[in-house]
Amino acid sequence: MLGGVSRVAVLETLRRAGRPLAISEIADAVGLHPNTVRAHLALLIEHGHVAGTREDRDRPGRPRTLYTAVRTQEDSDARGYRLLAEILLGYLEHHGDGAGAAVDAGRRYATRALPRDLPAGGSVTVDAIVALLDRAGFEPAVSADGATVELHHCPFRELAQADPETVCAVHLGLLQGALTELGAPAEGVRLTPFARPGQCLVTLADHHGPGRDAPGGREGQG
Repeated sequence: MLGGVSRVAVLETLRRAGRPLAISEIADAVGLHPNTVRAHLALLIEHGHVAGTREDRDRPGRPRTLYTAVRTQEDSDARGYRLLAEILLGYLEHHGDGAGAAVDAGRRYATRALPRDLPAGGSVTVDAIVALLDRAGFEPAVSADGATVELHHCPFRELAQADPETVCAVHLGLLQGALTELGAPAEGVRLTPFARPGQCLVTLADHHGPGRDAPGGREGQG
């Protein structure tokens, strides 16, 4: 239900506000049309993430509806997982090659996450990669030729913004490990983090360079 960058942005705006907000205030904060914000709020209310109350006002005019974020068990669980992730990332950063260890962790996870009986090659490989990314919450959309996959949501977004070198290395390792499990060359994937606003890009094509481009062979992480 929280899938979609815009809806997440609406909820995060309410969580950070520290006070109830009107639709116009939310729309200004996230850069969306008020009607779009209203639609997102309706879904968030339906699923118990947001509550709306009438404004208490002593001046003429129709009271506005003000919205606040509701703390749920899901939120509490998410905070716990985030804390665990931050602890582990901090450990990786200060003990040897953090990015290298993160890539290896992603690879190891991929060996457990993929079904064992998948054939390799062609569209099967692309479909398996896309399915893996979808289960992980990246909201992938594959191009018509199957060579690129747009990732419209990053489940690690806040952590990636704070520590892209390590967090996005996990993502790259996940992709490389999946390709290896499918019998495809691990170097045949390129991750372009934050290729567009709110999006990362995965290129599934054989190449001879590193999996990420940036100064020194990397374009960035995401």
